[in-house]
Amino acid sequence: MSAVPPVRTVLIDDHPALRAGVRAVLEQTGRIEVVAEASDGERGVEICQRLEPNVVLLDMEMPGMDGIAVAERLRELAVPTRVLAYSAYDDAAYVTAMLQAGAAGYVTKDKPMSLVAEAVEAVARGEGRWFVSITPPNPVDIPISDRELDVVRLMARGRDNNEIADELGISPNTVRNHVSAAYEKLGVSSWRQAVAWAWEHGLV
Repeated sequence: MSAVPPVRTVLIDDHPALRAGVRAVLEQTGRIEVVAEASDGERGVEICQRLEPNVVLLDMEMPGMDGIAVAERLRELAVPTRVLAYSAYDDAAYVTAMLQAGAAGYVTKDKPMSLVAEAVEAVARGEGRWFVSITPPNPVDIPISDRELDVVRLMARGRDNNEIADELGISPNTVRNHVSAAYEKLGVSSWRQAVAWAWEHGLV
């Protein structure tokens, strides 16, 4: 059996010491290879265009082009690299903006580095990873049923319909019905819009 290739990763952060620490921990796993680093968004976009890494670990706050702008630019350029936001902030506005910009995950800098490595590998596999805690709103503000909310929360955690069905003990067809009902009640038309709503309301 051939060996699984390492997750090719680019780091974009304006703090050299932080990049060095993150790089060391990621590469110690033996499953992640940091192929390049950048200290600003413009350079990071250029590197991702050229190298097309599996994942870019992207700081939110940088001079010039910030993380949201970088994620949006990579999506516009159709660069096949999954974005994992790496931020000091867990504000709902940041999380929602990154989700809408096409990010596959969001992890805050206070989390253990082992969790960051886990998130990099998960995002490379196509799974969502959103390690953020936001204060939930008053339940009366939630226009969907408890079960529909369960489904949307699991969607926001990167689960597909079959995984949601398994976790909730219902059929995939029932999951689809809950998704359709949630879309109608929330006034949205896509997975991304529904998950953005969940983040905006602190429900994940």
